[in-house]
Amino acid sequence: APADGLPQPQRNIAMAVILLGLVLCVMDSTMMNMALPQVARQWQVDPAQTLWVVNANQIASLVLLLPLAALGDRMGYRRVYLWGMVVFGVASVGALLAPSLQWLIVARALQGLGAAGVLSVNASLVRMIYPRGQLGQGMALNSLTVALAFVAGPAVAAAVISLGDWRWLFALHLPMALMVSWLGLRALPRPVQTSEQVQR
Repeated sequence: APADGLPQPQRNIAMAVILLGLVLCVMDSTMMNMALPQVARQWQVDPAQTLWVVNANQIASLVLLLPLAALGDRMGYRRVYLWGMVVFGVASVGALLAPSLQWLIVARALQGLGAAGVLSVNASLVRMIYPRGQLGQGMALNSLTVALAFVAGPAVAAAVISLGDWRWLFALHLPMALMVSWLGLRALPRPVQTSEQVQR
């Protein structure tokens, strides 16, 4: 029979992975708004064009959430989550090194793809991490983290931009994404095999 949640301390580590991934993806989706005027000045482009830096990220995330959730059902939530985090980290390097607005827009769309992989299977992983009797606690912690990251994103972005270039918003994404992926490989729950799969 499938285990009822993960044992301690693996449960705490797995939930830390989930929450760090949430903070990274949700804050990223809100931070770039503050940087758009600086981006427009740096590349001497119409400020209206820089809106696609935000739009590309949000459209990619929204369009791919359901397909990636379905992919998680087929391939495993853990695998989709980890690949999404890797894509997010690599795309962040592309955004950090972007030589033009078009490059930045493409990198942001790829970030949206990675974030969709993380967010689409988030709730499913929480259900696997917590025992049934404590599932409400896990979901509440999940929701609280999303809300705090959403509110903190603009404030953090404003502080970073006041001290330096907008590219610093992406500087820590890759090391954090790699850390989350490394911890996730060790702590996130693996798919439960049924008796029929074991017999095969």
